Amino acid sequence: MKRFLLILFAFISFVSCDSNNDSICNEAFIGGEIINPINDYLILYDDSSPIDTLYLDKDNRFSYQIGSVSPGLHSFIHGGEYQVIILEPNDSIMLRLNTLDFDQSLVFTGRGSKKNNYLINLYNTLDNEDQTIYEISKLPPLEFLKIIDSLKQEKVSKLTIFNTKYESSDLFNKVALSNIDYSYYTHKELYPFRYFSRDELKNRSLSLPTNFYDYRSKIDYNDDVLKDFYPYYNFLFPHFNNLSLDRYFELTKDSVFDRNSIVYNLNKLDLMEKMVEHKGIKNNLLKYATRNFLSYNKSDADCDAMYESFQSKTTSEEHSEYIASLYNTIKRLRPGNKFPDVEVVNYKNEVSSIDKMFDKPTVVYFWSHAIKNHFKNSHDKVAELKVKYPNINFISININADKPTMWKRLLHQNNFTLEGEFRFRDPDAAKKILAIQYINKVMVVDRNNMIITSNANMFSGDFKELLDFL
Repeated sequence: MKRFLLILFAFISFVSCDSNNDSICNEAFIGGEIINPINDYLILYDDSSPIDTLYLDKDNRFSYQIGSVSPGLHSFIHGGEYQVIILEPNDSIMLRLNTLDFDQSLVFTGRGSKKNNYLINLYNTLDNEDQTIYEISKLPPLEFLKIIDSLKQEKVSKLTIFNTKYESSDLFNKVALSNIDYSYYTHKELYPFRYFSRDELKNRSLSLPTNFYDYRSKIDYNDDVLKDFYPYYNFLFPHFNNLSLDRYFELTKDSVFDRNSIVYNLNKLDLMEKMVEHKGIKNNLLKYATRNFLSYNKSDADCDAMYESFQSKTTSEEHSEYIASLYNTIKRLRPGNKFPDVEVVNYKNEVSSIDKMFDKPTVVYFWSHAIKNHFKNSHDKVAELKVKYPNINFISININADKPTMWKRLLHQNNFTLEGEFRFRDPDAAKKILAIQYINKVMVVDRNNMIITSNANMFSGDFKELLDFL
């Protein structure tokens, strides 16, 4: 099989637009190898639309010919992990990755590989930089601005050097520069929420340099090329959070910022509707802002208002149905309601209903192997809580829909006890029934199967206070 792929790769690399065949000129090839695969396939996307499911052979390799590729951002998902690539006509790319270190191990070879290696290296650099910038955000505005602008310029200079060494397309340059720009713009939008206390946010503009938000004049709210690019959305959400602040303080006369205020969140939806014309981008912003609010807010009246505002603004039938389903599910998970009947599987592959396990107050938490930090941190936190609260049961549920071998392997590799470890029998159905939108969701249930809270956070300061009353 290895020899076959090498021959195929060589053949595709050989065939080019020199053949004067327009159909061949529009083709692209992608293949590769996945080490320690989580399942036997990956899904290839063009923007947010799936192109095809690519199955691994017995050697964990795959190959795929795209008959007519649209130049732009593509992506692939394997085992819940996601990454973006650029594909253009006549590209012939091989990738290799190890799921134990998905992003850090990803490497490309072949025609079109240099631009994609640049992008994944940039992604990893920016990702590794996040914690440093979080700490920098504690500095006064001028000091923060000086460091952040220096870091940004460093990336721009490296991009310039790359372009002097290699021929690159306008598409690549737009994507690469946008990645740099929006990543650092995001940190600037987040800065006020990190630096100022909740009672200082109202007068934040008095402390910020007048040029702090100068980049906002260059923002394109309707960028079709970036409409599914994560750095773009990672920027837009905190950007609208920031823009909503002034109107919120004006309307409420509050002196202390309340992130869960219905006035603040309704104003956010209004701004998204007015400032974004691109239907796809607007609908996505409205969907995720509403999902976030519904998932964390505890007021039925506020959830009703947010839901109605969303439904009056969205033009996506799919999003409308999704939010309607989530809205109704969350209502069924309000405190005082019975915990739903959901089947789980233990390490011995024995199936049982989770609501049969609540013989004492129980904390139910969830994890995914795609978010390794949370997996380890949540288990470490629960180990600590078990010692302090021996009267409380703790149930851990893996939400992935992959083969159970990956779930078992991770538990063994991290030396976690198998007691209280489960996975969903039907993950997709269970995640809908329990409204699992965010992996840090924790549910607390009493011994009578009644929900105490359906959306706690074990890392928040008030979680121990909740457990103290059980």
